[in-house]
Amino acid sequence: MSAPQQIASHGPTSAEALDLLPTGIVLADVSGRMVSRNAAADALVDSWEDGVLGRRIAERLADAVRPGAGPIREQVRVPGHEPRVFEVSVRPVAAVTAATGGSSGAVALFEDVTERLRVEAVRRDFVANVSHELKTPMGAISLLAEALEGERDPEVVERLSGRIGTEARRVSDLVEDLLDLRAIEEDSGVSSSVDLVTVASEVVDRVEPMAQRLGVAVEADLPTSDLRVDGVRTQLVSLVRNLVENGVKYSDEGGLVQVHVSEANGRALVRVSDEGAGIPADDHDRVFERFYRVDRARNRDTGGSGLGLSIVRNVVQGHGGTVDLESREGGGTTVTVRLPFGAGTPVVGTGELAP
Repeated sequence: MSAPQQIASHGPTSAEALDLLPTGIVLADVSGRMVSRNAAADALVDSWEDGVLGRRIAERLADAVRPGAGPIREQVRVPGHEPRVFEVSVRPVAAVTAATGGSSGAVALFEDVTERLRVEAVRRDFVANVSHELKTPMGAISLLAEALEGERDPEVVERLSGRIGTEARRVSDLVEDLLDLRAIEEDSGVSSSVDLVTVASEVVDRVEPMAQRLGVAVEADLPTSDLRVDGVRTQLVSLVRNLVENGVKYSDEGGLVQVHVSEANGRALVRVSDEGAGIPADDHDRVFERFYRVDRARNRDTGGSGLGLSIVRNVVQGHGGTVDLESREGGGTTVTVRLPFGAGTPVVGTGELAP
């Protein structure tokens, strides 16, 4: 008997209303036997006889009609290639209904909460990571300030002041990256025709002081004419800036970072290469995750927030492009971004934090 037929005894209005609900609903009679369910229930349950979820709901309905039974609420994990988690709520009911033959029974409501739990986990990890990343420089600033208090040696004062400035910039950079990432995820920005040649040139000029301080050379290989894409200029600047800054930060003194912009196969191409230590193959996919670091100690030494490549990935996805990473330990890293010329307005974020 189909779900619509089973619920038809409530009348067409009731049946239609229940079938429109995304939540699975199952009614049981006084013996705990299922007598009615809506369309969502059948869609969510693979098998009522053999499936993990179907069997668990049947068991809980039987428990709910026992004397003295109260509400039951639990999460049911369904294994598989893509495991799912369902939240199940079962309670006895005393309402007289046609479905239960005019006697007491039980009702089960359940829904797929896999995505909700994933987002909640991402949010918890995000808050924990931000707290950890802020704790380190703030703790250092506090200790350095204590050491500086009452210090009269000019050389020591200069050294401690410089370190306080470094830690303060680290906090500032982290906050700036967090704001950039949040803006990218939640706001489409204003889309316009953006010249990637100008963007790359501006970024190289901006990063040059840091590169000189670290003893790293930055070379730009740019077309003589404009290379325009449709997109949000601030986001594209953030994309290129993070790529170039990463290249500089992870290069040894005397290293070279190359910035290349061109057209290839009908797409705009931005490629940034460095001569740094490289990234192990096992970490290639994970470097685009928030706060993931291949070498955490070295990243903190260079002031990295661990958000740069996550920002790059989000901007690229929002503009309909692709990003590829080539790297090997001891052989440097090359990140290549390809963007369609007619990318249009970037995808508007949902407000959820991406992994």
